[in-house]
Amino acid sequence: MAQFWTLELEKIVKNIRRDFEAYYATLHREMTVYYATKTQELETNIKQEFDYQQTETEQFVIVQQKWQVEYEKVQKSLTYEKEILTKLETTYCK
Repeated sequence: MAQFWTLELEKIVKNIRRDFEAYYATLHREMTVYYATKTQELETNIKQEFDYQQTETEQFVIVQQKWQVEYEKVQKSLTYEKEILTKLETTYCK
């Protein structure tokens, strides 16, 4: 009788262990798929942000170059006007 109950108890323990192993295997697969999906989404978002940042940087460089050209033009104009003013003052003073 003791052997019977020992065998039955071992069967029950094996069944419980099998059920838990199946449950945890399923849970592990689901978590792996979930985190793989989240990782892909994160990589996609990072790539999009990086591309956006590059585009913004390129646009900023273009605008900065335009301003630099305009600044140089204004600087030349002011230098020329200053020279003319200096010449006029010297001429007027004489």
